[in-house]
Amino acid sequence: MKKVKIALLGLGTVGSGVKSILEEKKEQLSQKLYEKTGEEKCIEISRILVRNTEKDYGADKSLLTSDYEDIINDPEIKIVVELIGGQEPATKYMKQAIDAGKHVVTANKMAIAMSGGSIEDQAKKSGAAFMYEASVAGTIPVIRVIQDSLVANDIRKISGIINGTTNYILSKMANEGQSFEDALKKAQELGFAEADPTSDVEGFDAMYKIAILSKLAFGIMPEPDQISRTGITGVSVADIEKAKANGSTVKFIAQAHREGDSVNVSVSPVEISTKHPLANVDGAMNAVYIDCDNAGEIMLQGAGAGSRPTASAVVSDIFAIAEKL
Repeated sequence: MKKVKIALLGLGTVGSGVKSILEEKKEQLSQKLYEKTGEEKCIEISRILVRNTEKDYGADKSLLTSDYEDIINDPEIKIVVELIGGQEPATKYMKQAIDAGKHVVTANKMAIAMSGGSIEDQAKKSGAAFMYEASVAGTIPVIRVIQDSLVANDIRKISGIINGTTNYILSKMANEGQSFEDALKKAQELGFAEADPTSDVEGFDAMYKIAILSKLAFGIMPEPDQISRTGITGVSVADIEKAKANGSTVKFIAQAHREGDSVNVSVSPVEISTKHPLANVDGAMNAVYIDCDNAGEIMLQGAGAGSRPTASAVVSDIFAIAEKL
């Protein structure tokens, strides 16, 4: 049986989820690879990059390394799965992997958005695959839909609820009358929000994601300072009650639409009619709404956060590359 060897960079929330799914579904994935390719293959984790190899990660210690050179210089490793997050050293690691002739899978929206598309451009020049379905909306396959299913369309507008934390908070405020502070505390208790929730509640996370969607939909990757960004910290229960009186609700919406030769991109709390499909997306769910010329209006909805949903999208990308190896 041919082994498709991969390396995981990071064994945190998502990395652990990827490892668990690959182990639990090993036979199922191999069977699906055989059905698609007619070749007996299996996906095998060959190396895992961690900070401290002495720490108990619940993984075979022989797989652990704290030296990225062990991965870059191993010709048997074909796919590098970057799950450490942040801009650096993640961006450097992904570019080094591509230079070394390896394919890359990531869930790192910040690194992709802040690179201005340079990682993907480098991959295209080298012939390496660069896949990042998990970077935008968890389990929702919006990237594949835009890249494949909508190739015969011009997208007019793309908008969505692409941050589960803020949607959970606003849902609690709307449905139960909780204050922002109480809803945030509950989100933190459930693991939806980090101890420092700034990236979510101030809109940075959604800003990176809509930048990626803008590049996919319109071919333009906006710089962060070109995106109008307003967080949800200023939203009160009174604001939501006022919206209800108008037959509306308040949602944290990221959106991009073409205006002539430019693209207008924003992230902010928006009052939308309760009749709009996005109005009924509650809790930590995500949804992406696409308006295009031939297919019309499309909405995709699914789990947008958490270890397993995000890891599921990462494994899907690993599988897609393994098919072709």
